[in-house]
Amino acid sequence: MGLISKSENGWELFRISDKSLSCENSKLNGDDIDHIEKILKPEFGDRMKKETVFVSYDNWSGVFIMSIAKRKTKDTDALIKEIFEFLSVK
Repeated sequence: MGLISKSENGWELFRISDKSLSCENSKLNGDDIDHIEKILKPEFGDRMKKETVFVSYDNWSGVFIMSIAKRKTKDTDALIKEIFEFLSVK
């Protein structure tokens, strides 16, 4: 597991233990999930459904975006990286 990239607005791109990517922002809390989903839906909503990518929260990572374990396809990590780059400039 390790940090790959970090943006100035708090988003971080990680390689997590199952070798997939996770986009995280520890400055955000559970109340921010709806806001992040509203930002992402117009641009990524259909692809997120297809790739089983979701937005959630925990005390350790803050708000995070990742795929459902064992449902990852060859395109999932590319989508999460694209989301990270998109959120990094928001």
